[in-house]
Amino acid sequence: MFFPSATANVRAYQAMLLEIAQANVNFAFEFAQRLATTRSPIGLPIVIAEFTSKRVAMFRKHSKELSELSTKR
Repeated sequence: MFFPSATANVRAYQAMLLEIAQANVNFAFEFAQRLATTRSPIGLPIVIAEFTSKRVAMFRKHSKELSELSTKR
């Protein structure tokens, strides 16, 4: 039967989206905190570069997870 498996996949996809949203919120707060506590203007580009790298890695990870989940049958 198609519907039970489709429902399970939709629930898993929704759960994954919620996890991603939570990770994004946590990331944003951590980034804002680091920017706010940076004492020197020279440190700002370092913090931005560090968090940009982290964000790109998060995006790759989440894209891969969503792709795997969406192709799962």
